[in-house]
Amino acid sequence: MIHYIVGRNLGHLSRCVANIEKYKKIGNQSIKVFTFPHSHSWIRSNLPKVKVKDFSKKKLAKNPKPFLDAQLIIHDWRKEVEWLKKSRGKKGPIIGGIYHSDMFTTGEDSEWTTTFKNEIREVADKTTDIFFHMNLLPPKRSPKLSSYYYPIPIISREISMSPKKVKKILGLKPDERFILIHMGGGIGPFRYRYMDEWYEKLSRIKTPYRLVVANQFGGMKAKFPKSIIVAPLFTNGPDLINAADMVISKPGMGIMIDCITTGTPLLALPADSKERQVKNMMLKDLIGHDLCLVRKNASAQYVSKQVQEYMDESDRVQHVFERIPRNGADVMARCMKKLSNCSIRDLPDLYPDLLKLSPYHS
Repeated sequence: MIHYIVGRNLGHLSRCVANIEKYKKIGNQSIKVFTFPHSHSWIRSNLPKVKVKDFSKKKLAKNPKPFLDAQLIIHDWRKEVEWLKKSRGKKGPIIGGIYHSDMFTTGEDSEWTTTFKNEIREVADKTTDIFFHMNLLPPKRSPKLSSYYYPIPIISREISMSPKKVKKILGLKPDERFILIHMGGGIGPFRYRYMDEWYEKLSRIKTPYRLVVANQFGGMKAKFPKSIIVAPLFTNGPDLINAADMVISKPGMGIMIDCITTGTPLLALPADSKERQVKNMMLKDLIGHDLCLVRKNASAQYVSKQVQEYMDESDRVQHVFERIPRNGADVMARCMKKLSNCSIRDLPDLYPDLLKLSPYHS
């Protein structure tokens, strides 16, 4: 049995689906997903044969034993897994954790972003035996961690629906072009702080493209002009992004991965947290200039101009995105298969062989 513990938002959930779909093709262990109640139906629509159970901090803290009853535990960045690692001790399942961020500070880092990068190292040490770290490009060095460091490419889902079919669902003509406004899942304490402000501002931008707003868990509460289309919540989000000509989004790795995978230009809104600031720094480094970032005080008129300027760069942006390896789910599936047949005592001997499965192994 493999236990997969995953967070509440779409970026984490999409990676969970991608990894399990790949694993099911090569592995024979049954999988149980622990996640928040609001996402159960979405997970089941993607993974109908996988058991889905409630996850909460209280349940894990009160009785960690049910979570430890597995051959392998994978989590997509839940700090609470620290309690599981402590409860397990030196015997029991290997715990692997997945995350995505630049971890090394540079001259561009503020105290804010430096703090976040240090937090990643701390969480990796406390919650993992092996840390699967997604990188946009092969890392030039490895961080110093007490857990085993394992660099992998980004984890992405495959496209399952044509742009023509997506546009039909949206009520658009096959040749009608649109810009997607995306604010994430909209659930939990870390929802985008500037969401309402930017919904209002973006609804006033002037562009020849139709505007489509991505839906959220729990539906949409914001009101939009009739000219703006509110999309349904897609089972496979990359299908919607692939049909768009551009995405304007709150900062996040999930949306960045989906845009890289589909070759869709991403225009990122101002960061409201140290984590999202790091994501915007990563996007800027990838694109090569700050045309991909919206200023906090930008007017609707200024954003309208920026959208057109960035759209003119779409071919170059697509070329940049094409060079990013995106087979992280394949690597994760093969690692899960090997790790689920081992215990924590086997990991030191297994680690060198695992590294050979990653294209980022040197």
